[in-house]
Amino acid sequence: MTRNERIKELSLERRNLAAGLTWPERTPFLLNPDPAERKRLKLVGWMIALLAFGALAPFQGPIDSWSKSYEARQMRPAMETAMKTGNHAAGTWLALHFRKDYPGLLEQEADAGEPTAMFRVGRLMSRVDHPERAIKIDPSMPASQVKAKGLELMRRAAAAGDQDALQYLIQNGGL
Repeated sequence: MTRNERIKELSLERRNLAAGLTWPERTPFLLNPDPAERKRLKLVGWMIALLAFGALAPFQGPIDSWSKSYEARQMRPAMETAMKTGNHAAGTWLALHFRKDYPGLLEQEADAGEPTAMFRVGRLMSRVDHPERAIKIDPSMPASQVKAKGLELMRRAAAAGDQDALQYLIQNGGL
């Protein structure tokens, strides 16, 4: 007997045995897998559970990053138009999402008094050891003066209504 004939015979035998079973009432399907397949079915079940958990888990995975970058690319033309009409919040958004395309824009928006930009620049200046890697800073300023200017920007951002700046100042004793 060939392998295919044996598989057909076993399949027919299983079908005949399944036809003789009495199903419980209102059961949409009855799963009675081949004992040799149970291990594989358990593995598939665990994989499905892990994928479902991964989709619901609040972490920054590659799919989440891609969807955010896609959304940012879709919003970019509208934000550029808003920035050209004088909206400083749109300029800050562009500076944060497309940093390489808009060098120095975050500092410009902070100088213009946009609260989010002031908070971001102020946080960089007050906390980061080398803020000049991310933003333009006068090289003649000593580190203590850079940190003091950063805290002042954070205070101005909090006074302008930026909640992140206010929370930062409360938590770090900068008020």
